[in-house]
Amino acid sequence: MNSTTSILTNLRPVGGTALQADHHRTVYRANTEPVDADAYPAGLSAVIDLRRVDETAAVPHPLAATPGYRGVPMFDPSSGLESAAKAIALEDQYIDWLARHRSGIADALRAIAATDGDVLVCCSAGKDRTGIVSALLARHWGDSLEAIGDDYAASAARLADRFARERAASTDPEATATAQRCVPEIMTTVIEHVERRWGSVDDYLRAIGLQDAEIAAL
Repeated sequence: MNSTTSILTNLRPVGGTALQADHHRTVYRANTEPVDADAYPAGLSAVIDLRRVDETAAVPHPLAATPGYRGVPMFDPSSGLESAAKAIALEDQYIDWLARHRSGIADALRAIAATDGDVLVCCSAGKDRTGIVSALLARHWGDSLEAIGDDYAASAARLADRFARERAASTDPEATATAQRCVPEIMTTVIEHVERRWGSVDDYLRAIGLQDAEIAAL
């Protein structure tokens, strides 16, 4: 594959470097673009790619040939839908995903828990599916709602050029604007829903099938 750039614009540690300072490994989040392999942190033990099979076929991950690469589609194909028709706003879509795609979320978190070394979690833009997994991890680690919202919203500036290209090519500007919305309140609303509905992020993880040992390994 011919690389077009050596910079991965939406790559960063989940929750920021300080949140993971006392961890034995670093979990990174990122978008997926045709970049050089050296755009990624050195020494990754696992790459957890949350994209659908058709997405990974269309844009193969630059690290797909490495031993730690794993395709772990977050969207459960058995659901038939990515989100409910009535879930228009992103926060409603994400909340719908928590139940509709619980098996994919669980698989992604299990893959992280099972890895001793540094991990990269990614999807297409590194904002939506990666955003959900990142927010759950950050809250499990004790991050504040404000910080989680800010980490989510940081993708807006990092994806500005990509979003501009998408808007220029869009035949449905309203839908594109909805998909690109990236403000702190989206993810804080989602985590607040988790804590109202299940009590805590850890209780949600148990509800989707993670065992206590797997949660501890996160």
